[in-house]
Amino acid sequence: MSYDMFEGNDGMRDGEVTNWLNSRGTGSVLTVAAAKDLAHRSPLGWYIAPHSQDRFCVGKLTLEKLASRHMVTDEAGKALAFPTIEAAKRFMKEQLGIVTPQVFDY
Repeated sequence: MSYDMFEGNDGMRDGEVTNWLNSRGTGSVLTVAAAKDLAHRSPLGWYIAPHSQDRFCVGKLTLEKLASRHMVTDEAGKALAFPTIEAAKRFMKEQLGIVTPQVFDY
C-alpha cells in the first residue's frame, strides 16, 4: 500500500501539513484564505464530509492527526457548512482549485 499522497508528492509531508496548519492558520483554525494557500502548496488529501444535520464541511486530511483545525472555517472560526455535496465541490473547485476531493457521505 502506498501513502504517496501523504508523503510529499504534492509538496508537503504529512507532519509538515500539521505544522503548517498550526503556524499559519488563524489561531487554531483553517480560514478560507489560509486554505487557498495550503491548497496551492498541497493539493492532495482534501475532503468533504457530513457536518451537523444535512450539511457538509470541507477540510484537509493528514495521517498524523485529524482535528477541527483541519476543517475550513469562516473568520469567526466556525466550520463552513454547505447544503449539498455539489455545493461543497463547487466551493473547493472555484475557491481552492481542488477538483477531486475525497467525499465521505456515510
